[in-house]
Amino acid sequence: MDKRILLGCLSAAAMLLLFGIFTKLFGLDSSQAIDTGAGAIPLIDVFGALIAMGVGGAIAQSAHFRWIALLLMVLMWALTLFAVVSMALPDSPLPMRTMVGALKFNAVAIILTLTAAFAGALIGQRLGARYGQRRDGLSMR
Repeated sequence: MDKRILLGCLSAAAMLLLFGIFTKLFGLDSSQAIDTGAGAIPLIDVFGALIAMGVGGAIAQSAHFRWIALLLMVLMWALTLFAVVSMALPDSPLPMRTMVGALKFNAVAIILTLTAAFAGALIGQRLGARYGQRRDGLSMR
């Protein structure tokens, strides 16, 4: 694997972690979602995925990072849903007690964050290639 892609992955994961910490720290984790008929839309999380994958794409400067960004977000969602379902109490809402129910409840948020991650990686890769200072002597390959 190219060192730039690896650094892009690590940077994107670190940015996602920082967004999560800051939303929790400032109390935005529960008040940020907009309820729709199809499910809740966590705007700050979608924005965080866009920015984090944009930073990762700019660092990676590779078209392969787009797919890695999608895989990274799928992994994050799988871990999140597993944690939610495994911690569900008997008095929890029914959709949160099974993996299928949690997937249905969060389907809109999952699709939006995956779309934002792909778009962020695409934009970041293009901006990184355009404004990046890739000189032969300083290449990280």
